[in-house]
Amino acid sequence: MLDLNEIEILQVAIAHEERARKFYERLAARHSDTPAGDLFAFLTGEEDGHIRKLSARYGIPEFEAGWETKYMPFLIDLDKLAWEEGVEAEAAAGAEAIRKGLEIAKKAESHAISFYGRAAGVVEDRNTRGLLLELEGEEKIHLAKVEEYLKEL
Repeated sequence: MLDLNEIEILQVAIAHEERARKFYERLAARHSDTPAGDLFAFLTGEEDGHIRKLSARYGIPEFEAGWETKYMPFLIDLDKLAWEEGVEAEAAAGAEAIRKGLEIAKKAESHAISFYGRAAGVVEDRNTRGLLLELEGEEKIHLAKVEEYLKEL
């Protein structure tokens, strides 16, 4: 169960989406001339859309200084995963780099699905619950796209 109120849930969601957007943006640039680059660019745009939707709910700003540390247990650190997998350190190239980037994307999307599902179960506001369930559904679509691409590698 999440020990967060509705505003905190939205803040965590925004932080997660922003981290994912930045990560996908870097991979889109790195693989810009490949179909994987197109997928990462698509995911970048999707995460940007999620940030706008989440920010619009109650007018929550995209970032509030000092709160991120409090919510770290609920976030996934994509940069750390990328470093551990050797993606950012250029330890992998070509198809192997794409595969590693997609594996991290798979973890990020799975994490988002889990978070949005749990969060929807604790918020009382019907509209916020609907938004969280909508985002959970979109993340499931993203995960399916990533998994499909991984099968093709």
